[in-house]
Amino acid sequence: MKIDDLRKLRDDYFEEDEYLKSMEQCVELAARHGDELTFDDIFKKGLCHFKLEEDAEATGCFNKALEKEPDNVMALTNKGICLYNLGRIQESFEIFNRAVKINPNVFPPFYYIGMYYMRIFQESGDLKAMEKLVNAYRPVLAQSPDFGPLLMHDPNKDADYTLDLFLMLHDDVKEMSIDELTTL
Repeated sequence: MKIDDLRKLRDDYFEEDEYLKSMEQCVELAARHGDELTFDDIFKKGLCHFKLEEDAEATGCFNKALEKEPDNVMALTNKGICLYNLGRIQESFEIFNRAVKINPNVFPPFYYIGMYYMRIFQESGDLKAMEKLVNAYRPVLAQSPDFGPLLMHDPNKDADYTLDLFLMLHDDVKEMSIDELTTL
């Protein structure tokens, strides 16, 4: 089968949420055309693993994709999410930091940086972590207002708030640079 036909089948199955079938096409693509694989081919195999909740395998694919495009923010972000899911929180935090420094106009890495600081804030009530949390979630809400209804628990007030309300309640928090946000 031609490489373009395999890619189309892979993409069609992926669009239909048929991730196992899409993965079969990824495997076939590598078997028949391994020396012609592009960043996109490797990245999409990683996405199939990710959708199948195979985070370790997905991480391997994203690592290989990043060998071809080291500064690809979506590959970095997806690798970071997999590492986060695998409990490798500190390592994921470093990946997300790298992603936002490369392109601060993509919100998913900010979301996970926020989750990192939320974890610290909820465990310790550390106000510096809360300030960083607010600063991480500001671009999330600015770039994707759909995240506004996301619920957050504020341990200092022992109450749950939507993300947009949480940010409004903490609008007095000074804005931080990306360097301040990404430094522990």
